[in-house]
Amino acid sequence: MFKIGEFAQIGRVSGRQLRHYDRLGLLQPLRSDHNGYRYYSAGQLPRLNRILALKSLGFTLEQIGCMLDGEVSPEELRGMLAIRKAQVEQNLAEEQLKLRQIDSRIRQIEEQGALRDYDVVLRAVPAAPFLSVRQACPDTAEALSLLQLVVREVGRQVKARFRDRLVVVAHSDFEDEALDLEIGFTLTQPLNSALPLPGGLTMTLRELEAVDGMASLVRAGPLYQSHLAYGALGVWMEANGFAIDGFCREVFLELPSGDPARGDSVMEIQFPVRKTA
Repeated sequence: MFKIGEFAQIGRVSGRQLRHYDRLGLLQPLRSDHNGYRYYSAGQLPRLNRILALKSLGFTLEQIGCMLDGEVSPEELRGMLAIRKAQVEQNLAEEQLKLRQIDSRIRQIEEQGALRDYDVVLRAVPAAPFLSVRQACPDTAEALSLLQLVVREVGRQVKARFRDRLVVVAHSDFEDEALDLEIGFTLTQPLNSALPLPGGLTMTLRELEAVDGMASLVRAGPLYQSHLAYGALGVWMEANGFAIDGFCREVFLELPSGDPARGDSVMEIQFPVRKTA
């Protein structure tokens, strides 16, 4: 038998927590003497560990009480902890991406809008058959998921000789948080049928419009650094007296390997423009 302080050391919790669990009926001492001292047994450690494990999963103590009364098996706990571990790993990956984005913004501030390493070209772009799906994405993560889905399904369902370039057309005016994106592939020749996607979406064929004046530049690197190229294009357009005259396009000349947010890709960023007065 262990006094409350001793049991707290063994279980790596505080005596205050144990007293709180006692009041809630989650973990009560095996006995208390006439002086009010609480005594616990090593046999109560499994129940304490279950409480701590469930608490780490985000359950309230009230919920934990109900679950313990129903006796959660070690296998079920292991499964729940594995899910929670995956969530934490995903959160860490997202935070690391945010850090890289912050570093990239710092670099942009240091360069103060310089065109550095970017060659902006003004050219005509011909029309092309475009197999695409248009979807409002609430955030960047959802947009990347859709992009991965399109790449996978087109690669699986459309023969390589018919595929040309992966293109993302931004129909958003960016007044709202949601991203109105059209994602698809230009084709070497038109296809006669639509292409179904998992989740009830469908890719359909249309013509991607020709543009007489397209300001564009090619950049290589992860997508989270693309704002550097966009900023350079903005500096060029203003310096040369051009205004945006249509929807922006991202044309992937080389697809990223693995996660498109983190992997390197080669992309041409295109803005239809017109000369200002």
